[in-house]
Amino acid sequence: MNTLPQITTVADLQRSYRPLISRIKKSGQPLVVVRNGKPDVVIMDIHSFESREKDLQNLEEMYLAILASGTLEESKQRQTIVPKANQTLLDIIDSDAN
Repeated sequence: MNTLPQITTVADLQRSYRPLISRIKKSGQPLVVVRNGKPDVVIMDIHSFESREKDLQNLEEMYLAILASGTLEESKQRQTIVPKANQTLLDIIDSDAN
């Protein structure tokens, strides 16, 4: 897997659309399109996009499961902090710091 992204300009994309799309599909790597010297959009093939979306969803689900597990453990150990009426998160943090 390349660590440097493939880069092209808007003009090159307009002139060489088919070859650039073929290169993206063959490599599986995204293509960064630069306009006026700055990154403008990223183009990637659908299979790579779907794979990245699935990986991201899996990471989010794992994170939420870990977070829920920690919360459940805190609750079992009665370490859960329940705010009092009109108490903000900053109030709780300030009281813990003192």
